[in-house]
Amino acid sequence: MPHRHRELVPVRRSRRLALLGVLALCCAACGSAASHAHKVAQASQHHSASHGGRPTGSAPHRGQQHRTAASPSANPSSHVIVGVGDNKTEFLTDPRFLALGITHVRDDVPWDVLQEAFPNARLALWLSEARREHLTPLISFDHSGITGRRRELPSVAEFSKLFLEFRARYPWVTEFVTWDEVNFFLQPTSTDPQRVAGYYLALLRDCPTCTILAADLLDLPGPQYAVPMVEWVHEFMRYVPTQPAYWGLNNYVGANGLDTASTLSFLRSVSGKVWFAETAGVISDGGRAVAATAARLERQATVDRFILGTLAELSQRIQRVYLYEWNAQTDHDGWDSALISASGTPRPAYYALAESLAAWGIRPDCEISTAPPACAAASNPAG
Repeated sequence: MPHRHRELVPVRRSRRLALLGVLALCCAACGSAASHAHKVAQASQHHSASHGGRPTGSAPHRGQQHRTAASPSANPSSHVIVGVGDNKTEFLTDPRFLALGITHVRDDVPWDVLQEAFPNARLALWLSEARREHLTPLISFDHSGITGRRRELPSVAEFSKLFLEFRARYPWVTEFVTWDEVNFFLQPTSTDPQRVAGYYLALLRDCPTCTILAADLLDLPGPQYAVPMVEWVHEFMRYVPTQPAYWGLNNYVGANGLDTASTLSFLRSVSGKVWFAETAGVISDGGRAVAATAARLERQATVDRFILGTLAELSQRIQRVYLYEWNAQTDHDGWDSALISASGTPRPAYYALAESLAAWGIRPDCEISTAPPACAAASNPAG
């Protein structure tokens, strides 16, 4: 993925190319999937697992002292907490983002980020901006970006040592994903669930007050691209004493196919709470950069609505959704799921997100930006 910091590009690009190819197959059946989506939406309200419930109302607004209007309605309904994931820092201070009232953000970093000059500096800036804006970060650990280390897994002791160093440097960061997309074949973790279990148990031990996601899985089909999610989870469970309280799911394939199957399968395989750690409508025709045409932009918005309105409602255990990514860098990005175009214009997906938040009673702060539809309507009532 071109927007990922450069030390993660080789494996992440291969991961995304495989994913884009699968998404192309999914979108070939968009018509039948769309007709199926309405039936699924009706049925999903009756489907709720018994383990844990999502919070009622909006996410806590850590920056209430300077975001006066971004607040829930008097009687908000139960809904997921929405966050935005992006390795770039500019979105953290973008008024169009801050006006939405979103207070959760996600970054993906090498497990040895503190030993690598460029990602270490980028992370320091990213976390500094997030803290200044009173945002709660979720940090996902990933493969090393150091040449010769990308396909190597650290020992549990080495992983733990660097995690403790991370905590000492950033003690206010308390939410972590043990490893990103663990079942993808180009991740060194795909064939070693036991090692990931060791990392997970070490994180629990090293920070008992932190929220630790056991792993984050990608819903690529196996065996072509990944170890099947359920198979990987079952193997992981052999090495932990109890079912983890939190899991991550990157359900790009199901989401872009307007299909609930992969998400439901994952829900059946775990009993903990589930966060969609990375998901979004993707603008692509499979494996190459394409223009963000009006049709593709509308399709992206449809997928994001499906994520927030159908997939997120499949179970009360689904507690968070992190949409990736905030802004595109060029008009023909190799990977493009951005809410804001390269020219800086909000896309239909941005408005879909803003409308979903408003429907849940999370009112935008129109003093920060009038980009959200509710602000535009308020500023131009005659329009």
